[in-house]
Amino acid sequence: MKDNEIINNAGETSPAKPKRKIFRKILLGLLVLLIGVFALGYGYFHDKYSQIYSEQGKDYLSDDYEGTINVSDELTEAMRESTVLAGVQPMDAVEATGDIIWDDNVFNVLLIGTDERTDGSYSDNARGDACMLLSVNISTDTPVISLVSLERGMGVPILKGPYAGQWDWLTHTFRYGGAELLMEEVSECLKVDVDYYVRINFNIFIHAIDYLGGVTVNFDRAEAEAFKNMGYGEAKIGNNHLYGEMALNYARLRYIDSDWVRVQRQREIVLSVFEKCRTKSFEELDALVDSLLPLVRTNVPESKIAELMKLIPSLPKAQTQQMTIPVQGTFGHMVGMGGRNMFSVDFEQNSQILKDFLYPQYKVARERPMDDTASSQSNNSRQ
Repeated sequence: MKDNEIINNAGETSPAKPKRKIFRKILLGLLVLLIGVFALGYGYFHDKYSQIYSEQGKDYLSDDYEGTINVSDELTEAMRESTVLAGVQPMDAVEATGDIIWDDNVFNVLLIGTDERTDGSYSDNARGDACMLLSVNISTDTPVISLVSLERGMGVPILKGPYAGQWDWLTHTFRYGGAELLMEEVSECLKVDVDYYVRINFNIFIHAIDYLGGVTVNFDRAEAEAFKNMGYGEAKIGNNHLYGEMALNYARLRYIDSDWVRVQRQREIVLSVFEKCRTKSFEELDALVDSLLPLVRTNVPESKIAELMKLIPSLPKAQTQQMTIPVQGTFGHMVGMGGRNMFSVDFEQNSQILKDFLYPQYKVARERPMDDTASSQSNNSRQ
């Protein structure tokens, strides 16, 4: 009898099954199990993503920009901004030099809060009432989440359309060319890679805050008095628990000081929401996601969101940091399109400050590699 044969009950010999065949079956079974688990996970994720209103490739640009800016609103805004600009010296804007920088360990997305007050409908003529750059850096073991407020009254050169070459407020570029143009303005002026955005409106903001059970914010004396004047008699100096409408009013409050302080309030709300989410169970967050996703608009592709989902286990330990662009001492005053007062910014200085803030792993942030096909196409689209 050969070494690889066995005797059966009939006294006949038959080949023995090699052990490796048994191992193959075990491995095959494990592989099938893993595929099944992955399929279930992907099915869950795909179901969530399918709820989002995806705007990939959408471009609002058109030749008909006339009438998109309400004159009476602009006069009011100009009067408000003139108080902020009081004492600021006239200065010519300084454009940033160099190429847009890029890093596959840093994900930048523009958070746009537009001024519609409807739940599910959006207007192409809305303004970017709030504009923040959310950056997630995974170059270290602990992710770093950065929130950068972009002062909406800073002057930027209009890059496309009939008004190309003129200067206007950053917030107005959303009306001129939607999220695509707003992203391009940020990328070109500050030389950082911004290919993605997430857009919400006022009512979605209110809905999210209410669902989370509100957020706690510390009021100073002026803020407490302002809220009492709005009819919130319970407002007090110190910690206040804010629900949706009250939180929105806090995020938009500026008449007691300036837009510079207002953007700090906006970041405080966003970070408070982030902290609240850290304490929620999976079931609670899942219900929140189901509630909000159909109301959000974005161009972030499903593959990129799937990649970011891997970071969820590390988020409770993530570090957060924040700042405002332009930095104090790097801007002056100018008059732009329509006679509007605006901040004239030294973008060269602010670009380098922002690069150092978002990309601390480099002494000099690197430029977008031209051999990266997808990145090169994105970069070429900006030429």
